[in-house]
Amino acid sequence: MLTSLKIENYALIKECDISFVSGFSSITGETGAGKSILLGALGLVLGQRADSQVLLDKDKKCIVEAVFTVEDSLKNIFIENDLEYEKESIFRREITPQGKSRAFINDTPVQLAVMKLFAIRLIDIHSQSSTVDLKEKSFQLSLVDDFIEDKNVVNDYKTLYHKYKSLLKTISELEEQEANFLKDKSYYEFLYQELEKANLKEEEQEELEQEVELISNSEEIKQAISSSLFVIDNENEDNILSSLTNVINMLNKVSSHNEELSNLFSRLNSSYIELKDISNELSSFNDNINFNAEQLENDNNRLDLIYNLEKKHNVQTIKELLDIEQQLKEKLSVNNNITEKIQENNILKDKYIKQLKDLSNVIHNNRVASSKEIEKKVKPLLSEMAMKDSELKIEVEKSSELMENGSDSVMFLFNANKTKDNNLKELSKVVSGGELSRLMLAIKAVIAQRFALPTMVFDEIDTGISGDIASKVADIMQNIGKNHQVIVITHLIQMAAKATNQYKVYKHIVDKQTESNICLLTKEQRIEEIAKMLSNDTITKEAIANAKTLLNL
Repeated sequence: MLTSLKIENYALIKECDISFVSGFSSITGETGAGKSILLGALGLVLGQRADSQVLLDKDKKCIVEAVFTVEDSLKNIFIENDLEYEKESIFRREITPQGKSRAFINDTPVQLAVMKLFAIRLIDIHSQSSTVDLKEKSFQLSLVDDFIEDKNVVNDYKTLYHKYKSLLKTISELEEQEANFLKDKSYYEFLYQELEKANLKEEEQEELEQEVELISNSEEIKQAISSSLFVIDNENEDNILSSLTNVINMLNKVSSHNEELSNLFSRLNSSYIELKDISNELSSFNDNINFNAEQLENDNNRLDLIYNLEKKHNVQTIKELLDIEQQLKEKLSVNNNITEKIQENNILKDKYIKQLKDLSNVIHNNRVASSKEIEKKVKPLLSEMAMKDSELKIEVEKSSELMENGSDSVMFLFNANKTKDNNLKELSKVVSGGELSRLMLAIKAVIAQRFALPTMVFDEIDTGISGDIASKVADIMQNIGKNHQVIVITHLIQMAAKATNQYKVYKHIVDKQTESNICLLTKEQRIEEIAKMLSNDTITKEAIANAKTLLNL
């Protein structure tokens, strides 16, 4: 339960530190005194959104700190989130003037999601808007789900549903990729097959160009080689090799007399050997040169193919063409992989759909059962609040559509008074504000009876209620307070008087600035506060007497 709430620099509250007790407590105060500010501050330590605009002093940070008595049943949640478990756990929220927010549990920094995880297990806050929300079908569905004891199946469904929606998005993206590719698939296949059929080799173009150059000029080359061979080594003795032989023989005779002559002789001898090799290679090269018209045509055709492919793909080398061929091959392969992934994901999608349908059937049955139980238990509570002829029926309709919360739509049908046709209508069309408040309280009381939620806070759930009905509503609050901590923000005298403890929210001026605060009233202060509520702030003897009667004093 909530044992204390400390607030600093929030809205109109400069500083307050208030303790709370178990049982039924009321919070009263004039309109605008700051009762809703307390709920706003409490919401911060429950993980709600922060706003730097709530700072009273814009140069100082805001701190809200709530202490909860935590049951051992929540110890596992502390352990799972690497938090130290304390029977009296401190939840703190800080907002800096720059708008930055920090959250702590037992002085350990936590994410807001963790804070919210605890909040739903520690406290239920019913705001004024929640009563209006009762007319909304989505809120009606959440109330039915609140009554289901086994929450795991609903959580399992939601987890799987989010996976399913994510999978649908993935399939859609893959199908779009495949569709875009299929538009150009035939063209890609043609380009790849054309390159593959060409069977290109990386150095092929250079070799072909050289061979074409050689064959095209073969006659001129042969003539040049023949003339060169005649000069180097003809059958007459006036060729270069013969002359060089004579020179070598002459130097050989004198080379031994001088080292430099010996070196020159060696170099000349090497030149002879090199020239002889050149002569032999020229002769061999000359023998192998032939004008081959067929070969020249084949080479030119091959080069034309290469040149056309290079022009088509806007490149200049065979290497670039081979790179493009590989890219096309990979692209075609990727498309095949996309198709396989789509098929695999569709199989998984069918699996998810079956699992979701199975879970939705279980959820539907649970909702039907919980709806019947809510109908049964709400009726006597409504009778206690002077609505004995009222009737609530909760319709749970199942559809084939898979939605985030299952396949059901929930509709609350209601009739506050007995009619000849006993025709129930949608809740939003048949109830007044007071009737709606009583119905909401009855539903909350039924949920409270079923689940051991430590703390329940009601913000003016008694709107539209007065007189004897207000007293009956207060009796129900007292009954809930036997097993829960119940805190009610109220303007009703009966509600305030029947509470075990009463707090007052008030405004006062400090240094020309309005501030709000809260205090726990003593017995005498309660008598005075109830008397003020009875006599519109004018305390009379009669009002004091009536206040004491209401307080059983």
